[in-house]
Amino acid sequence: MRPTRITYDPDGDVIYITFGQPAVSAGYQLSDQILLRVDPQAQIAAGLTIFNYSLHASAAREIPLPVIEEQQGDTKALLLKILRSTPLNQFLTIVIRKEGIFANLRSPSLQQAVGG
Repeated sequence: MRPTRITYDPDGDVIYITFGQPAVSAGYQLSDQILLRVDPQAQIAAGLTIFNYSLHASAAREIPLPVIEEQQGDTKALLLKILRSTPLNQFLTIVIRKEGIFANLRSPSLQQAVGG
């Protein structure tokens, strides 16, 4: 199991989650609130950045992920697979409806990590 490191920047209200050792990764800005980093060789999550963390944690509302909708074929399938797999599924729940694809924060996991 790869170690998970979580860092919270209270001034910027940003949470940074890194899976395993820092490595070269491809970034996918899934929304204006979520950045997913993917190890392109292993095709696994390398990290996750959540902007305006406290707003999302307290509001418990879904975050639309429009960039996934825009992806074609294999890339869309890969992103959905990564988002639903361990360790990301400890921090996000992905919901697919006819209106689109959304993420919900699994706040207890994140709040424990940032001491909230």
